[in-house]
Amino acid sequence: MKSLLIDPRMAGVAGDMLLSALLDLTGDQECIPLLNKAVCELTHCTASIKAVHATSMGIGAVRMEIGLKGERFASAEDLARAFKNISNFMEMSPEVIDKGLEVISTLSEAESAVHKGHYHLHEVGSVDTVIDIAGVLWLLDKYDYMSGKISCLPVAVGNGIISMDHGELPAPAPATLEILCKRSIPVASSTEQFELATPTGVALLACIVDDFIKVYPTSTPLKIGKGAGNAELKVSPNIIRIIENISSCENNEQAVLLETLIDDASGEVLGHALNEMLDAGALDAYISSATGKKNRPAQLVSILCLPGEERRMSRKLMQHTGSIGVRAQVVNRFIAGRKIDKYQVEINGTKYPVRIKISTFDRHLISRKPEFDDLVEISKQTGLSPRIISEEVKRQCFLPIKDSK
Repeated sequence: MKSLLIDPRMAGVAGDMLLSALLDLTGDQECIPLLNKAVCELTHCTASIKAVHATSMGIGAVRMEIGLKGERFASAEDLARAFKNISNFMEMSPEVIDKGLEVISTLSEAESAVHKGHYHLHEVGSVDTVIDIAGVLWLLDKYDYMSGKISCLPVAVGNGIISMDHGELPAPAPATLEILCKRSIPVASSTEQFELATPTGVALLACIVDDFIKVYPTSTPLKIGKGAGNAELKVSPNIIRIIENISSCENNEQAVLLETLIDDASGEVLGHALNEMLDAGALDAYISSATGKKNRPAQLVSILCLPGEERRMSRKLMQHTGSIGVRAQVVNRFIAGRKIDKYQVEINGTKYPVRIKISTFDRHLISRKPEFDDLVEISKQTGLSPRIISEEVKRQCFLPIKDSK
């Protein structure tokens, strides 16, 4: 399974830089002509979209040159409508279109939080925002990166004063900072007196990245894509790097196990605490029966989280349980690789789409399981129970296993 590592520590991230880096990584020749045609036919803009070879401080990269003439979008609904039209023209899958709408929702929520009652799209209300989102997602989907793991290193946001519709403000821009805070995206320090992270770039990271990490993972890099921004920086090349790699420790990663013993909280309180921890980003959360001090019946609350998140998660665990102490230990965990395959099952002469989750570990098949939500949807349309439909899916879609590998 393909994995990507995004490295925005040097020059931050923008939507056009991500698009450029993916074009450089894949060598794709179809995306830009498709985008040009889609924008010209489906919006009130005329567009000239080009990917050109460029250098930044002597380092070669791909840079976007986008020329647009046309109106800006007044609302998030207009932005979403334009994206839907373009993505349908480019024949994106429903899942990828939903991901694009999630990016637009992330942008609009950030702008709304910043402007309160005077909400406008401002800097993200242009067609080039749609071009960046559609191009990035189309390439990720075409080259099967969406089904793999996408990791990202800390994001450089820059310094100094930037000019905006509201006047002059310090970097990062308010909407960018709102997304960074809401999604807990780690930031890298930079001495550049320039806006390095844009709202669109950060919103894309928030929605496509599976894991924000602080150091390079143990892996074998296969190839690199470099996307350049349009400005010349003073300290470093204005380039974002995207690396395709394979893990040297496949299916193995570290996590932090947090534990606390509770003997004075009700089941309702503990159940609510587990839900809150999962909503806050816990990898797993569960309760075990135990014996506490003075032989009192107690509950052992266990939370699994990512390294670097243990302090925040411990504070949240204390707040929701009343605990005054949390133990933490680093643990290794092995995870089966997962991918989703799409099939069709025929029931009473009608074909229905169904997704099947396939899990593997060390190239050995672990399980093949139909997505239960799809079984429920088919059940509503056929009147058959999800259990019966699951049996029929397995009969029609699963080939005999000849080798455990």
